[in-house]
Amino acid sequence: MQKLFFPQEIEVWYILPLIRKHLAVRLNGEGLSQKEVASLMHLTEAAISQYKKEKRGNEIFFDSNFNEELNKAIIRIMKDKSRVYAEIIKLNSLVQSSGFLCELHKKKSALKNGQLPCLSCKYSQKEN
Repeated sequence: MQKLFFPQEIEVWYILPLIRKHLAVRLNGEGLSQKEVASLMHLTEAAISQYKKEKRGNEIFFDSNFNEELNKAIIRIMKDKSRVYAEIIKLNSLVQSSGFLCELHKKKSALKNGQLPCLSCKYSQKEN
């Protein structure tokens, strides 16, 4: 039997690490050192290294709208490095509102194949 996960668990285990990975790799590509990126994002240098080597946050990909917003976030962070936290929250909200979190939640939990109804997913509520 598949385990039931809450959408918040999916965010913590999958979405936030993926957002961090994309930001870290891009910030490093903008000329910040691995150490600077780690410090800026309050992560370890080892975590940044694993993101760069694709050992973390690889199983999920976002759409072009996310990538466009990521580009804007990178520009804002490079202008004001204190914006990292705000930009992560903004990108996470985008994932929530796009329906992607709901899709991933269904795939990763006992909601798959209608085993259980989702009471938090705005898309499944339309169906019920």
